[in-house]
Amino acid sequence: MENSESLKLEVVLKIDPENKVKIVVTHSGCPLMKKGATVYLNGALIDYRESSPVCVTALAGIYPWIMTARFGIESQAMGFDGDYRVSCPDKLVEFAISSYQPGERF
Repeated sequence: MENSESLKLEVVLKIDPENKVKIVVTHSGCPLMKKGATVYLNGALIDYRESSPVCVTALAGIYPWIMTARFGIESQAMGFDGDYRVSCPDKLVEFAISSYQPGERF
């Protein structure tokens, strides 16, 4: 049995609220957001030049997952596989939310 002082657990949490986030519509039963529509965030700002229109009701409903992607929390740590798969509050639109590096857009 090892001495408890000789065992050290080091936890490193690198939080960067400026991560770029990609939000892709993977399924839609809503006339406002079409399947394949993509919204890009640069930190807290929507990249309007590259993004599709976004429903603010959906944006408000998926905001917690947007924040986890912005802060770099891996989806596997929260029970998701590869990206966050969530729905809008009306359950009409499904999204895949992930952080990305510049140049990885498509």
